[in-house]
Amino acid sequence: MKLSDIVFEDEAFKACVLASKALDSKDLVELICRKQKIESIAGIEHLTDLKRLDLTKNKLTEANLSHNSKLEEVCLGNNRIEKLDVSTCKELTHLEVFMNDLEALDLSYNPKLENIYANQNEFEELDVSKNAELEDLRVDSNNLTTINISANTKLSRLDIGNNPLTSQLDLPPKSNLKLNQ
Repeated sequence: MKLSDIVFEDEAFKACVLASKALDSKDLVELICRKQKIESIAGIEHLTDLKRLDLTKNKLTEANLSHNSKLEEVCLGNNRIEKLDVSTCKELTHLEVFMNDLEALDLSYNPKLENIYANQNEFEELDVSKNAELEDLRVDSNNLTTINISANTKLSRLDIGNNPLTSQLDLPPKSNLKLNQ
């Protein structure tokens, strides 16, 4: 589909997509739209070949990525996102959702995740037990009372400071973890 034929709800998002110089949606594999005051990414469902998406520091309150299954890297930090579903993004290795309003995030469908930057949200819990490739987890400044990382044997960095943790941290066996509390 030609990018010029896609109906985008947000003019700033449309301008960023068209500025990519790609003509067809299948040719657009990387989209970087930082600090563009984007409020909606409606229309992104037509960009099904995206592998990298960076929408850091915009005005998003939601992001529907259910049609973007080829995404490997998603950067949505510093928005106002309250809900995010990345369950169809099975190729995802890098996720940045820091400084949002997320209360929950299901990562059980993202086994390839290596990096999660989710600090400064509203999480009370975060299950990373299915993320065996996880190397870097940053979840400081949330509302986490517990987190289980015993299955994350590749984890080398964990930022969990500024959380009201009430239980002891179970470290992976033979861990080389750098812990920032």
